[in-house]
Amino acid sequence: MTKTDFLPENFDYSESVKQAALNKLASLETFAEELPVYIVHDIRDFSVVYMSPKGLRALGSTLDEVRELGLGYYTSFFNHEDVEFYLPKFAEYIQSCAPSEWFTFFQQVTTGQDQSYEWYLSAARPFVHDHTGKAVLSLTFALQLNPDHHLTEKAERLMEENLLLKEHYKRYALLTKREKELLKYIASGETAKETSAKMHISEKTLNTHRRNIKRKLEAKSHYDLMRVAQAFNLI
Repeated sequence: MTKTDFLPENFDYSESVKQAALNKLASLETFAEELPVYIVHDIRDFSVVYMSPKGLRALGSTLDEVRELGLGYYTSFFNHEDVEFYLPKFAEYIQSCAPSEWFTFFQQVTTGQDQSYEWYLSAARPFVHDHTGKAVLSLTFALQLNPDHHLTEKAERLMEENLLLKEHYKRYALLTKREKELLKYIASGETAKETSAKMHISEKTLNTHRRNIKRKLEAKSHYDLMRVAQAFNLI
């Protein structure tokens, strides 16, 4: 691969941005096999500008194929529920963070046998800036997690909680400040007697609050209440 192959033919940034990207990618390429998979994204639409050979081998694809996918890259190789959660946060963070700050996230990628999902811990930061100092390209390193490592289990749990948070955000917003406070104690497993004494209310009033909370959250059981409370860091 020549230095000019690092960028697509339709790369339409200024010459200074182009040279900065080429120089940085050439430096990375000298020890690419010793690094985790790395990807350069165009911050305008988060399409792939470049991916290291190690990453392309893992996906079973070529650089031209990945580039041609555009945003289809995310639906082709990633868990769409994960993408819907982290991509907007990724975009917002990269466009506003300091050059030295990293955005870290877990993602599932189809690099396993028969294109099954495998967990990766990824970290992204601005990579190249234009003449005004605005970030225009981002760099992401993706490190595959051992399926037996405790971080893999943690990633799955965090993603479940994040999806639950997204699903229940509007419902949770319907709760009053008092109801949110009571949800914390109800979900923690305290008895009605303990909670009513702590909150200085009768058990009858507490039970009324409990019914209202379950109705607003559309919760069917105490387990449902506990999961929502965990997702919103109440317990």
